[in-house]
Amino acid sequence: MNITKTVFLCLILAAGGCTSFKPLRESQFVDENRRYILVEYGKGEVRETEFTTPAGVRLPFKSSLQVRVTLPDGDQFIAYQNMSPVGNLYFTSDRKWEYFEEGTGCILAEQDADGKGYLMRFQGVLCRNGRTKPLTERQPRIRSGGSTPQGFGRASSGPPTVEH
Repeated sequence: MNITKTVFLCLILAAGGCTSFKPLRESQFVDENRRYILVEYGKGEVRETEFTTPAGVRLPFKSSLQVRVTLPDGDQFIAYQNMSPVGNLYFTSDRKWEYFEEGTGCILAEQDADGKGYLMRFQGVLCRNGRTKPLTERQPRIRSGGSTPQGFGRASSGPPTVEH
């Protein structure tokens, strides 16, 4: 391999490093200031991390799951899944960014200047994912009257039924 090919290969690896990322689905989250982040979920190489329980037990964890996060300003990063007792936790390889997701919410945090903690940069809720229409298009309608449909033989004393 000549020097030109070696330099070219090094540049590709340094600049792209994550060219093997293949998104399988995506979700969009919105915060209270109407800023959006796009999260693409995919698989890559298997990475091994370690999780330490509150009792001090160290558990190895292997995963090929990763996310590509596009910030409100357009910047992107790829983070890799780590073990978490709740939700889904991802860190960038340099641990500068942390992405955490549980249920329909997410938190995005950036490592602070001294490297001892994280500052929350985004906290949002799911507003669209790759498997459904945008949630704004699926407004529920509340039926007037009881929650028991006509023809079931009795009226209901319960709350109105929500239809989708």
